[in-house]
Amino acid sequence: MKEDKILIIKFGGLGDVVLSLDAMYSIKKNFNKSKLILLTEKPYDDILRKSGWFDKIVLIKRSLFYFLDIFQIKKKIDVTSLSKVFDLQTSKRSSSYLRIFAESGVYTNGIGKFATICHSNPNRNFLHTSDRQKEQLKLSKIDIKENAKLNWLYPRIKNNKTRFALIVPGGSLKRKYKRIPLEVYSNIIEFLLEKKIKPVLIGSVDDQHICQTLKKKFLTLDNLCNKTDFFKIAELSKQAIISVGNDTGPMHLISRGNNPTIVFFTKFSDSKLCAPQGKNVSIVKFSCNNLVFGKTVIEQIQRLIINQ
Repeated sequence: MKEDKILIIKFGGLGDVVLSLDAMYSIKKNFNKSKLILLTEKPYDDILRKSGWFDKIVLIKRSLFYFLDIFQIKKKIDVTSLSKVFDLQTSKRSSSYLRIFAESGVYTNGIGKFATICHSNPNRNFLHTSDRQKEQLKLSKIDIKENAKLNWLYPRIKNNKTRFALIVPGGSLKRKYKRIPLEVYSNIIEFLLEKKIKPVLIGSVDDQHICQTLKKKFLTLDNLCNKTDFFKIAELSKQAIISVGNDTGPMHLISRGNNPTIVFFTKFSDSKLCAPQGKNVSIVKFSCNNLVFGKTVIEQIQRLIINQ
């Protein structure tokens, strides 16, 4: 009997991947007797491999040229061995990948002319990522009824003796417009120190200058910039009494830890489309008046930590 194999396609940034966890989990749960294969790229293979949802993870390095991507996919995946393909990326490029599967008679769920089941809602680009994927998978009779079980990512934390707050002041250099002014973070850090709460900075190599600037101003804070992997960020999110940061990938990971989290959105990104998901997430829209905005945020932090 032929082994049933299903392929999931998911690329994007860290935030995109985290927002797709519930969809991936639902596909796994719906086809629990099938072999599940994930097509993605580094560095997300490490975090998704630990989930245990996938029997195989295939990595490609996306190039400027579509045909080179196709060459890699054909080289690494036996297209004819698949029964179904779910494109959770649903970009123009990933939808073009579906052609090689459709030509072999493989069932495909995605967008575009090569999708057997096409999510053709004209308003799909105005839906939040999680709502869009719910609609898409429902076309294949897959309901996302529950959040993914993420005990493999978020460990159980015993009482932590050090009261600290996780601060994510940076973000991608390609999207500097999503960062709020450093002055606001200085005000937040001053407040936390007054409350005997240690600020802990995290970020990527892109954020080193920002974090070093704050460290020079506040010598007692901990600067873990470029020193944490995805699993460490998840662990810290469960230990922190509150997390605060810009609309960037790590905040999506932190939000799913379900501890109090505040995420800042500027006018250049829409929280209705891509807000981090979690049980304790607050979205705050940045206003141009740093003083007023900072005061509003500090009041919100105070309300969230008052009983901790």
